[in-house]
Amino acid sequence: MFAMSMKVKDHILNDFKPLGIEEQASTVLEAMEELKCSHLPVLHEGKYLGLISEDDLLDIQNSEDTLEKHLKVLKPYSVAETTHIYEAIRTTGEGNLSCLPVLDEKGNYIGYVSPQELMWDLGQQVSFVERGGVVVLKVAVRDYHISQIAQIVESEDALILGLQLRSEGTDFLKVALKINQRDLSRIVKSFERYNYEVLELYHESLFDDTASDRFEGLIKYLNI
Repeated sequence: MFAMSMKVKDHILNDFKPLGIEEQASTVLEAMEELKCSHLPVLHEGKYLGLISEDDLLDIQNSEDTLEKHLKVLKPYSVAETTHIYEAIRTTGEGNLSCLPVLDEKGNYIGYVSPQELMWDLGQQVSFVERGGVVVLKVAVRDYHISQIAQIVESEDALILGLQLRSEGTDFLKVALKINQRDLSRIVKSFERYNYEVLELYHESLFDDTASDRFEGLIKYLNI
């Protein structure tokens, strides 16, 4: 089974050269178009200064200006090489970034991580590649107990392969479970006996035999 390293240091890329402050805005825009990347790291004497975005470059009136004249628009996003990849994904989502610079313990730029590459690697984890079904519950924050949820699933001879949480206001959570059974009918009934509200359900018994391929495609699309 594929085992994925969960530290940023094992996912660092160095397939393009970071920018210097002497680069002109027009040149950087051309580089972004070639690299298909809307953010690039800017360095000065080896030290990371921040990310320049395509939107910020397009706002510069004189395309011949150097980056040195517009350092105030740089975004300070970065992670340490020892950062967990979940935190890296959170940071890229927060900034809507196309690349995330990685720094060593002295603040030196050592490369970047690509959100697309990280998501591809995550997609190889057992929670994604194993066959199964998905159930989404609505749970009051005060009533959320992962031990009870796991006990209900395991009482039906099943296992939770993956779990994701999303806030629904301040009082409720959406709990999405990937379970290693393709028919979740009994598990859903068990949840309902414990007064869990089932919001969504994706499992193979919802489809006829000719739709099994579409079901597998749905599971991959959900990425849970």
